Amino acid sequence: MACSATARTEFLQALSLGTIAIDMRSTARLVAFVLFPAMIAACGGGADNRPQTAGQGGKKYGGEFTMNIVRGNPKGLDPVLINSKHADDIASQVFDRLIDVNDKLELVPELALALPDIDATGTLYTFHLRTDVSFQNDSCFPGAKGRRFVAEDVRYSLTRCCDPRTTSVAYWAFQDKVKGATRFHDQVLAMSASAQEPAPIEGFKVLNDSTFRIELEKPYAPFLFYLINSLGNIVPREAVEKYGRDFFRHPVGTGPFTFVSWTPDQDLILTRNPDYWGRDEKGNRLPFLDKLRFTFVKDDKIQFNDFLAGNLNECYGIPTESFARVFDANRKPQGEFTKYQVQAVPAMLTWYLDFNNQKPPFDNADLRRAFNYAIDREKLVKFVLQNSPYAPAVHGLVPPVFPGYPVDSVKGYAYNPDEAKRLLAKAGYPEGKGLPPVTLYIYPEPRLNQVAQAVQEMVRTALNVDMKIQIVDFPQLIDQAEGGKLSFWGTRWYGDYPDPETYLLLLFGELVPKQEGLPSYPNSSRYNNPAFNEEFKKGVATIDHVAQMKHYVAAEQIAMADAPLIPLFYEMHYRLLQADVRDYPLNGMARPDMKYVWLDR
Repeated sequence: MACSATARTEFLQALSLGTIAIDMRSTARLVAFVLFPAMIAACGGGADNRPQTAGQGGKKYGGEFTMNIVRGNPKGLDPVLINSKHADDIASQVFDRLIDVNDKLELVPELALALPDIDATGTLYTFHLRTDVSFQNDSCFPGAKGRRFVAEDVRYSLTRCCDPRTTSVAYWAFQDKVKGATRFHDQVLAMSASAQEPAPIEGFKVLNDSTFRIELEKPYAPFLFYLINSLGNIVPREAVEKYGRDFFRHPVGTGPFTFVSWTPDQDLILTRNPDYWGRDEKGNRLPFLDKLRFTFVKDDKIQFNDFLAGNLNECYGIPTESFARVFDANRKPQGEFTKYQVQAVPAMLTWYLDFNNQKPPFDNADLRRAFNYAIDREKLVKFVLQNSPYAPAVHGLVPPVFPGYPVDSVKGYAYNPDEAKRLLAKAGYPEGKGLPPVTLYIYPEPRLNQVAQAVQEMVRTALNVDMKIQIVDFPQLIDQAEGGKLSFWGTRWYGDYPDPETYLLLLFGELVPKQEGLPSYPNSSRYNNPAFNEEFKKGVATIDHVAQMKHYVAAEQIAMADAPLIPLFYEMHYRLLQADVRDYPLNGMARPDMKYVWLDR
């Protein structure tokens, strides 16, 4: 839904006056974020007192920005291996894509001069590329001087996504979509070590150094959104060949910050790329910050205290135990927290428990339904998480943040212990008798741990099932889940792009690999219902937005009836910023774009 410039101005004026509060149930919840400006001037983020230099429009260059990632180390920073938000958050500072989204989640060009030309068939995407972009200086290049970016780099980068020799988790984005991508992938899988290299992917065409074309097999409406993911990051062949298997921890791109070091479980350091091509609306060369530091403390309470001590410039997420300390009954910051910038926005994020739908015992749909009815989501939100989430997930997997998507029309699972017991018996396990031992695997994230313990008690009470909890580091849990080695695990899904399809894709059965042992991404649940698949495919082939949403809702309802997973709650994003942080808005994707951020010391 579009709004007028006048309406936008009135909204921002009301926001600055503090007259708009967070209304969790209103229609405005879909687009609004609340920012409470800092009341005092204070320095934060450590003891970086180096002098700053002035830019245009009152902006300032210099300074170090430190943020913590509670989920710990990323699996890696090679774009074809990235399958988590925290890895994407870091990689987005090093790499550029053809296109991206701005802070309003609108598609914008990045390495492309403009959004692509799309022909009348909806299958030809022609990108006209920037000619003023160079890769970051690195020893992989002659004389350690970064060379100019050209269209061949796009072809090379996107082809790597489809090449199983890279152990790519990004093939799904091109499989059965880009002309020749599936054939290329299958030929590589089948070829022997001495076989001739397969022909290039037909749908990736270099027209000249500054023009690149993607040809699809058939129209696929959300395809352009795929390219804003990390799989769309452009890499130089020289770096991949020089660093080989170590490229995942020595990324080289065209982005605003350059990789310096990564000490596992401690920190990862990026520094300003002095040759970055980008400028802001005032003509300032980007980025403003000298240095980015990511730390990996996995305890959100320690992160919170580090922020209060001034050691972090931001605190993403607020510990459940501290929520009432930060906010009053109207969700406005109180006491000492009025001196910080406090941001809140409904998140493009759903927490859920996932089943392996092809692995006993959860290949039994009635057992999956029984577990769904055994969970009191209202109690999880109200008592376990102190009303900090957006809402309990009583409808489906898609969170209520997409305009035009009627979430309320999807029938999910409300707490019903009697129905849970009935379905458990129907599944062949009356009162839990005969059910094999159940283990819920989670990673060491405080919020997930709190929820898992509550779910453990709910399952025991409603189903008479003793469920064990096993904590595994995030990279290992994801590898095991995608590899089909787990039956039951807890996780969350950040929308990769602002379209409901990013959630429904998690259940698209045609992404489940046919060959044993291959990872199933993003459909880790390995759910495969032909009725869902057909409705989903109708949706992605439909250009009309209203008709597309109807297909999406129909598909999600088919899936929810099969209970392939357990939606728990829809999240809110919360972020605290030190008072001197500027130009760092928060949106539903919470993707940090650090090239615009500056410190007003």
